[in-house]
Amino acid sequence: GLGRRPGSPLTLAPPLREGQREVLQGLDRLGYLQPADGLGSSAVLSGGYCEDSLGRRVQALAVGPAELEQFGVSGCVINIGEAVSLSSDHERRVGEVLATACDLLLAEFATSLEQDLWLLQQPAGGGVDPWVAARRQQALHARVSRKRCLDDCRARATDFAQRPTAMATLRRPWKANIRTSG
Repeated sequence: GLGRRPGSPLTLAPPLREGQREVLQGLDRLGYLQPADGLGSSAVLSGGYCEDSLGRRVQALAVGPAELEQFGVSGCVINIGEAVSLSSDHERRVGEVLATACDLLLAEFATSLEQDLWLLQQPAGGGVDPWVAARRQQALHARVSRKRCLDDCRARATDFAQRPTAMATLRRPWKANIRTSG
């Protein structure tokens, strides 16, 4: 997942800028973030979407001085938590951060998606235990599925970053749970 294991995109990222840690803490304190180690192991879903919690975390990581000056930490927390856009520039940065994270995760694999698809087409070969061959195929299918999810998420995030709008909530590369009061 997009966790904080050594060498992961988030451990390679620069340290949090002033205000970003406070925004993350505020989102967590108000219950907008699901408990997870790092960003969780199932943060990217099929179809290229990611979980709400990941979307909120990435939004907090993309908060800059302009948003903090305009909204303050509390305003950023509430706007991010309630799926209200801070600005089109912030939305663009969110897409770029998410696309970069996907690129870095895909680069961690020893093989490409195309190589894995080719491997799936190859026969097991003589002398290979059928159980071992079946497990190999299952592992390859799982890896292909993970790479497709990350690749789809990268494409969604890149598209999102290239065409930001201040009212982009319906195009965001994560599923939105619309919370209502009352």
